[in-house]
Amino acid sequence: MISRFLFKSTSILCRSCQQRLTTCSSSPYLYQTRRNLASLFSKTSPHTSFNARRFLSKSTKTNKKYQPVSYGPKSKRPIIEVYHKMTIKALAQAMSINVDHIYDCLIHIKNGDQYSSDNQEIDDFNIIVEVVHLCGGKHRLIPSPFANDKKKPVTNVVKFVRTPMPSPDKLKPRPPVVTIMGHVDHGKTSLLDALRNSNIVSGEFGGITQHIGAFIVPVSKSMTITFIDTPGHLAFAEMRARGAQVTDIVVLVVAADDGVMPQTLESIAHANRAKVPIVVAINKIDKADSNIKRTESMLAEHGVQLESIGGDVVGVPISALKNINIDKLLESILAVAELQQLHGDPNGPVEGTILESKHEEDTAGDDNTFDNNQRKGNLATVLVQRGVLKKGTILLAGQSVARVRALYNERGIQIERATLSMPVQVTGWKTLPNAGEEVFEIDSENLANRIATQRKADETAKKMEVDAVVVTQKHEEHLQKYRAELQRRRELGIIFRKRDKGSGQHIEDKEEKLKYSILLKTDVYGTLEALTKIINMYNDTRCPLDVIDAAVGPVNEDDIEAAQLFNATIYAFNTNINQTIALDASRKHVPIRTFNVIYHMLNDIKHELTKRIPSTEEDVQTGCGDVLQTFEITERNKKIPVAGCRVTDGFFEKKQLFKLIRNGQVIHRDTLSSLKHVRDDVQSIKKGVECGLSFTNHDIKFQKGDQIVCYTVRQVTQEAKWDFGF
Repeated sequence: MISRFLFKSTSILCRSCQQRLTTCSSSPYLYQTRRNLASLFSKTSPHTSFNARRFLSKSTKTNKKYQPVSYGPKSKRPIIEVYHKMTIKALAQAMSINVDHIYDCLIHIKNGDQYSSDNQEIDDFNIIVEVVHLCGGKHRLIPSPFANDKKKPVTNVVKFVRTPMPSPDKLKPRPPVVTIMGHVDHGKTSLLDALRNSNIVSGEFGGITQHIGAFIVPVSKSMTITFIDTPGHLAFAEMRARGAQVTDIVVLVVAADDGVMPQTLESIAHANRAKVPIVVAINKIDKADSNIKRTESMLAEHGVQLESIGGDVVGVPISALKNINIDKLLESILAVAELQQLHGDPNGPVEGTILESKHEEDTAGDDNTFDNNQRKGNLATVLVQRGVLKKGTILLAGQSVARVRALYNERGIQIERATLSMPVQVTGWKTLPNAGEEVFEIDSENLANRIATQRKADETAKKMEVDAVVVTQKHEEHLQKYRAELQRRRELGIIFRKRDKGSGQHIEDKEEKLKYSILLKTDVYGTLEALTKIINMYNDTRCPLDVIDAAVGPVNEDDIEAAQLFNATIYAFNTNINQTIALDASRKHVPIRTFNVIYHMLNDIKHELTKRIPSTEEDVQTGCGDVLQTFEITERNKKIPVAGCRVTDGFFEKKQLFKLIRNGQVIHRDTLSSLKHVRDDVQSIKKGVECGLSFTNHDIKFQKGDQIVCYTVRQVTQEAKWDFGF
């Protein structure tokens, strides 16, 4: 500050002196003043000295020898060896600093404040790198020192041990479990209507079954049969497989007019894999075009030999609609069940299988009171296969735990207990169990929670191992492609690659625009399973399909927020949309589409994918000609190549597009700068007429024998490639 002040003061003085000297025309005094200024700032800083030299003479400036600026040795940043999943304590030890310093750095890093324990692992590797850089170091990635260590045995692992079955003399007879299977629209649900004297078909959307239904049909005062109705549609193959695994007998419904169909063969395969007997019900015999003999022959071709043609499979011709021979079908089922000698353990701990699961919202009446018969929350249809299920029983199904709150039969009536071979809806599940899971009774809720937690941890560890293998394979594939490309470029002598202009943001924006994001909500787990399987079959890369979430239950506020965040469309299958949720979605511009038939929903998703796929351009030829002669004309001191042609097909129009074909290959596409007939400029040339033409690009040279095609471009709409399988 002092030097600046002195310099400023002196400068003002100098300027004033210079002005006075200039007025007095005294040159010696001016020279002496410059000498004084030079001596005054000779020992100041280089910056100040440089400012002072502005007032020195040119000779004085040139005679001064400047010393080059020298810099000290560049300080080396310490290299810190880090690895994935480092703990905070291990990172501090690697950097030889205090742990508190690591916490200070984490405060200034995004998502770094979630780590608060010295032994807590930092799962985000980018946070480890940022901590090293903030501390002035450079990171070097090394393998984890614990990667090859054997896992220490965990002493607190809790595993479920199934209670062994008692001796056969303690088992009691139980009702048979019968699964009705067959092709779609062959009358499976109509058969159940005839058995139960109900009308289930009228309640099915689209006239097809889309859920597993379980019912009890009383045959006599002391005998009942449990029937399981499975969907016949191709999309519900997993449901049919589950139905075959828990059944004792499979009733195969085959329409007498259609005969054996694809899902008929699939049902036969499921029954053979489950090793359960088959009873064939040849339905729709009341129709005029029914043919029982042909149906029996078609079944025999696929390994199902009916008793009527000398086989061992029971077959009963019926009409579910006219209620013909339904009693004979029941007698045949009981006869087959008697041969199997079905028994169960009614006194042991409860065991069963989840047939279906869904979520129902709590709904209150006008007086804000809940009906006792009203099912609420997470529900699961359980087929009891051992013991007696009661209220308060602790159940474990996969990773889901329940304290049974209420039991409901197939008619929605609350019951107190469920015995062997009885399907019942169970409420009280903390999380919704998956269909197909085995159900076991556990002594305490604490033990059940520990087992569920251990199962979840085991599943996560297994998934991480599988993901690690997949990541390694992808990395190796990438390295192979990179090395092959590098070798190819070296062989071509290409050392440096030209950098693409601009950033790749426009590419990401284009991909984001083409992508279609959806959020699925279904009423039951089986439907969600079927939809997920079909969606996984979509692999058209032109428009990616992104499922941001898929769950069972009605649409809620979290779904609206997720859909808004990812710009997704919510697809709700057979679920009610609350008015509050609908208004919230409309305010946030989140579309919600509801469906009750599965293929209607899939067709709508496919239509949206098709709309996002960009159209392709297709050449539509309007004329074709041969080059007979080539010559050049001079225009404005520039030679322009001209092709003398004869139109052999269609016509040439100057305003259209043209392409030059040589030896069957398109070598150039362009517009015309001129089109002449003899000496006149024309706009079109008809077939058989000769003409002369030149391209807009005058660097293109024509050759005799070339072919010139006149064409227009048409936009062709592309359809998404997605085969549902039905």
